[in-house]
Amino acid sequence: MAEIESADYHDFVFKDGRLVGEFEQMYSKSSVAPWHQDEDGARLDCKIALGIAEFALPGHGKVLEAGCGLGYFADLLAKRLPQARIFGCDISPTAVHNAGSMFPGIGFSVADLKKPMQAAEPYDLVVIRGCFWYLFDAIDMVVSNLTALVAPGGRLLVAQNFPPLDRDFIGKDILPCPEALVGLFAPAFKTLVDCRFADRTANGGNDDWVVFLSEKIP
Repeated sequence: MAEIESADYHDFVFKDGRLVGEFEQMYSKSSVAPWHQDEDGARLDCKIALGIAEFALPGHGKVLEAGCGLGYFADLLAKRLPQARIFGCDISPTAVHNAGSMFPGIGFSVADLKKPMQAAEPYDLVVIRGCFWYLFDAIDMVVSNLTALVAPGGRLLVAQNFPPLDRDFIGKDILPCPEALVGLFAPAFKTLVDCRFADRTANGGNDDWVVFLSEKIP
C-alpha cells in the first residue's frame, strides 16, 4: 500500500467504497485519537460492555482486549476488574507502543487477527469492540483466532455497532445483521447475554449496537 498523506484517520480506514485498513499509518499520522478512543469512558456502549465484563469475570483471571488500539478501553477494564490481569493486542506497532507508554500496568503486544495465531495460555475473557468492519474480509480466520484465544469454559465479549440494516454498506455480504455475527461463534460458544440497543446520541450513523457475551463450550 502506498503512503497516504492525511491527518484524518478516516482516510486510512475506508475510501472510495473499499476497505483500506492501513492502521499503522493511521496511528502514525492521525492528528487525533482515532474513533475518539480517549473519550471511551463517556460512551454508552463502553459503559454497557464494562458492566457485562464485570459480570463475566467478577474475580481473578486473564483478560485480553483484541484490537485494543491506544489502550483506553483496556485501562477502563483494568479499573473495573482490579483483580484481573489485563492484556491488549493490536495490529499497529505504533498503537501498541503508545498504549504501553500511557498504561504501563497493562501488557500490550502486536498481533494480526487476520493471520494464524495461537495463545500460549488462553484467556478467561476476551473482549473485542467495534472491530469487525475492519476484519470481515478474513472473517473465518478471525473467528478461529478469537475462539483459540478463549480458554475452555472462558468467555468472549463482543460489542459491535451496525449501520442501518436497510442500506448497503461495506461488509454487508458477510455481516448483514447482528444475528449473523452472533451466529459465527455459535458452534464453539453458547450465548449467555445478548443486548441490543440504539444509541442516538452520537449522530454518527453506525449506532445500532449488539453486545453479547458467550461462553466457550469445553
